[in-house]
Amino acid sequence: MLFWHLGGSLFLARWIFRDPAMDLRVLLLGGVLPDLIDKPIGSVLFTDYFETGRIYAHTLLFAVLVLATVMTVTRRGSPSRKQWMALPIGVFLHLLLDMPLEAELLWWPLLGTEFPAFAEGAFVDLVPYLVKSPWVVLQELLGLGYLVYLYRKMRLGDAERRRLWATTGKLPLH
Repeated sequence: MLFWHLGGSLFLARWIFRDPAMDLRVLLLGGVLPDLIDKPIGSVLFTDYFETGRIYAHTLLFAVLVLATVMTVTRRGSPSRKQWMALPIGVFLHLLLDMPLEAELLWWPLLGTEFPAFAEGAFVDLVPYLVKSPWVVLQELLGLGYLVYLYRKMRLGDAERRRLWATTGKLPLH
């Protein structure tokens, strides 16, 4: 669910934090990071073992580890901390946008070490799952709709504005 996580993370971060200095490139990376990690591992490489694309990176433990890593490798008050704090924010927003996650997954390994099977199964089953699930299609359309809205509102069709966003990761709030 690429557009859901990209659009949803952008919308929620801009609405909740209202910080025009937030690096949205890093936020977007955090918003898709759990899927970038878990989908290849659980749905492609070790399908028979995990039977799901939601494993380690879809847990609170992973989100807290990302936060702790950023806090450890950056200095308080530094521009790099300000920039990279968007990464764990994006990961936490990903988990929020994936709700409802099974408690066993979200709180792994506190409630057990097994990962619950998710409805999509293997990656090759993903397209039929998406077609059969109108809610997922609606989520993707909502995420894509917000991305298109933001693209137009921020006039990112202009090459200079797009270059500025690509190099700074910042967009004005209005």
